[in-house]
Amino acid sequence: MIVEQLNFIVMKRNTLFSFFLVLFLIFSCEKDNEIISDPQYSIWEENKFEDYDFTLQISCFCIIEYTMPKRIEVRDNKVVSVEGTPFEDLNDISYRTIDGFFEYIEEKRKLNPIIEEIKYDSIYGFPTYIYFDISEMIADEEIGYTLTDFVPY
Repeated sequence: MIVEQLNFIVMKRNTLFSFFLVLFLIFSCEKDNEIISDPQYSIWEENKFEDYDFTLQISCFCIIEYTMPKRIEVRDNKVVSVEGTPFEDLNDISYRTIDGFFEYIEEKRKLNPIIEEIKYDSIYGFPTYIYFDISEMIADEEIGYTLTDFVPY
């Protein structure tokens, strides 16, 4: 009788453990593309571009060299060079893939910006203009990105 009760308790414990393990696995797994809620992202994602170039111009209260247009080369969905300079030689988070810009948009939206301006390419769905002003109380934190001359490979 005691052995049967112990077996029953062990079975219940294993069943509960298995149940919670399955729940943990379900809720801890997420797909990268589910994180991005922007409807334009699905248009961009349909094309599955991994190799492309585009020109990036940053608008900010920065030095002129930083705001000059720069050609970004993306291969295997990674930035490989900026204006001919290998990306690993640069230490700047402003140079991103287009997927990276969609992630940037999501991050900034979570901060409840007072101003958000985003324009999209009518064919491929990627952002062509991104501008956020997070707080009117902070001077010069505004930054804008303009993406032009997109060439897929």
